[in-house]
Parts: sequence; structure tokens; C-alpha cells
Amino acid sequence: MAIIKNTKHLRLLRLMSIMSPTLPIGGFSYSQGIEKAVEDRWINDMDTSYQWLSGQLYCGFVYTDLPILRLLYDACDCGNKDEAFKWSKILLACRETSELRQEEVNRGRALTKVIEGLEDSITDGWEHVIRTNHLSGLALIGNYWKIPISELLLGYSWSWLENQVSAAVKIIPLGQTQGQQLLHKLLELVPDIIKQSMLLEETEIGRSQPALAIASSLHETQYTRIFRS
Repeated sequence: MAIIKNTKHLRLLRLMSIMSPTLPIGGFSYSQGIEKAVEDRWINDMDTSYQWLSGQLYCGFVYTDLPILRLLYDACDCGNKDEAFKWSKILLACRETSELRQEEVNRGRALTKVIEGLEDSITDGWEHVIRTNHLSGLALIGNYWKIPISELLLGYSWSWLENQVSAAVKIIPLGQTQGQQLLHKLLELVPDIIKQSMLLEETEIGRSQPALAIASSLHETQYTRIFRS
């Protein structure tokens, strides 16, 4: 029987696949400072979790992850490896601690292996870019699959929030229903932060997050922990 491809639906399914928590890039093993913030009681319930994560969205995510993903996507679309490598280095420079930088590199290497298993030929000449960080690989495969940048930004925002909420549910702990309520509330912010990120000039990209940096730094010497960051 002949299979008729619906291109729009196929793009959506592929987007879901690369943003899935089951993607073997180790997303579940990182809390990005939440574990230490919980130990020190900066986060202890759904309300403080919302304050922490919404603060990251508006103070960091909108100025770093989203605009850099967009610029990496544009560079991949033009085949400009030098431009992509430049933004990859800037992204790593914006990861303010050793753990956060190592997480970025680890995710990049893992995603590269996934991409090579799916679309091997597209990584040729891009290895030095996509092995260094997670976002470059997403930009490359997203562009190759012709996933619109607006959808890629939405998918990445959902994936990041889902991982962070999952970490909070495990550590605080929150109930499963509370976790879904928290995620539902945070997702309402996503369209606005994406809109803001699309308006940024290149000179506005990059923002320090002192609380995240402190929590991540302290996590490096935290005695009892289950997450790698």
C-alpha cells in the first residue's frame, strides 16, 4: 500500500520526536540548579517553583536560548558554518558555571549521535559546531526537516519547561497533578517570551542570572544529589 505523506503533519511529528523526554540525550539527569535551590529552601512548593522558573524564562531564556537558537537556525539555513560556530561559542559563554557548560556539551554530543543515526549526511562539515552544544543540533536538524523556526522555538520551550518541572516534582517533591498544574501555568508565558525574543537585536543577546549561577556553583559540592547539574 502506498504511503501518502502529509508534509505538515510529518514536520509536527518530527518536531515532537526531537523534543521528547525519551530522546537519548540525558535531559532527565539535569536540574540546572533546582536540586541545590530545593536543599537551601529557595524552592519548596509549587508557588516558589513557579517564581524560580518564570524568572528564568523572563530573565535568561528569552535573552539567551531563544534568540541564539533562532540565529543558529538562520546560519544553518544559509549554510554559514562560521556564523553558527560563533553563536555556539557565545552560547557556551552564557552558561555561567562549569556544570552548566558541561551539560550543554554533553547534550550536544548526545544529540549529534542521534542526528547521525537519523540523517547521517547532514552532519558533514558541521561536527565542530553541533558537538559543542544542544541548540546547534536542534537548529541543524530542524532546518533540514523544514520545521518553521516559530515551531522549533515553541517545541524547545516546552521541552525545557517539561524537564525543569519534572526535576521539581522529583526533588521537592510535588504531586503529579501539581506538576501538571505548574507546567500548564508556565506554558501560558511561552508565546510572550518567544515574541520578545524575536524582537531582540544581536547586541541585546546574553543575560546573567546570578541566582541560577550561585545555585549551580554550590551544586558542584552538594554532598547528596541525584542530578548532574
